[in-house]
Amino acid sequence: MKRLFIAAFAVLACSLGAWAQKFALVDMEYVLKNIPAYEMANEQLNQVSQRWQKEVDDLAKEAQTLYKNFQNDMVFLTDEQKKKQEEEIVANAQQFT
Repeated sequence: MKRLFIAAFAVLACSLGAWAQKFALVDMEYVLKNIPAYEMANEQLNQVSQRWQKEVDDLAKEAQTLYKNFQNDMVFLTDEQKKKQEEEIVANAQQFT
């Protein structure tokens, strides 16, 4: 009986040991820093991101300028001119959505 218990315990311990070997820790930061293709792709992605951010900032600045000009000139505009400029501002703002 004692031998059976020891044998069962040994089999269980070996199976748990084998199960534990299925996991590994990988330092992905180290691996990716040492792959030149990853660094190049990451740099290209950063450049595209910066370019798009500049485009969005420019569009936002343009929309803000249009709105400020409209606010300043609203007193001098006719109803038709107001409506036209409002439509232009709305069309410009829709580029963000």
